[in-house]
Amino acid sequence: MSDTFSPNNRRRARTLLPLLLTAAFLLQGCPAASKRITLPEADEKLVGAKGDPALLAAVQENGKDPFAAIAVFSRDVFLGQSAMLERSSVTLLSEFGNAAILLLRPDEVLPLLKDPTVRRIAWFGPQGRLARLDPSLEMDLLSRFGKGQENKDVAILARFQSVPGEPEERRVAAAGFRVLTRGGPNLVLSGPLSGVPKLLSDEWVIYLEKATGMEGAGLPGGKVTNEVPHSKESVSDVRERDAKEPLPPQKGGPIPFRTYPRGDNAAAPPPAPGTKGSQ
Repeated sequence: MSDTFSPNNRRRARTLLPLLLTAAFLLQGCPAASKRITLPEADEKLVGAKGDPALLAAVQENGKDPFAAIAVFSRDVFLGQSAMLERSSVTLLSEFGNAAILLLRPDEVLPLLKDPTVRRIAWFGPQGRLARLDPSLEMDLLSRFGKGQENKDVAILARFQSVPGEPEERRVAAAGFRVLTRGGPNLVLSGPLSGVPKLLSDEWVIYLEKATGMEGAGLPGGKVTNEVPHSKESVSDVRERDAKEPLPPQKGGPIPFRTYPRGDNAAAPPPAPGTKGSQ
């Protein structure tokens, strides 16, 4: 008799059989990963002309998860585009004038770009990041995208989990912003709203809102006094200056976050560090 059917081999086979069956069931239950696709040249040119590199990458990666994107149309979204978006089963998250934030899947991008009423689409990121964007800043972002003014500098207030250091400020600069003032865990920044999606990709940024009091710097808002630290100061310079000239104690603790109803779009922003939440 062959060794293949010896008692020892039969015992080993009985031991391995349950393990092999378990592995087979696990592999059968795992969904296949999405395959990266190569777009026809005409489609790639279309995404390049009416989209941006991040949107092109999302389409080529062909993932399953939807993402938020800013779409600019040739006419008012509410009056002229609602029916088209509904027919396309595209979720409308927010709209203002001729611009909207849509929830898209990669396979929905090209059909939308081929619609003649769609001027362009800019990638924004995962939908959850909208929870860290103040509604008034969101409306300003949509307004500027709709007018083609998203690359003009504006002042925004960025709230961080803790006092930002040099790594955080390098990521701020990489998003196209420069620091105007510093105060605890907050930075007042100047830069284009087209850089907001990249700024929100930093999980250390917990909330973005419009900054006021910046007219003196040539930006929307009020005046900037001479007491505001110069934006060219490094982190070490600020710490050294604060050590020599400490700020007077403030009453009431850190400025609490405001909360806004977001419906099903996203959760309210988290409370400021060291507080029990907004009142």
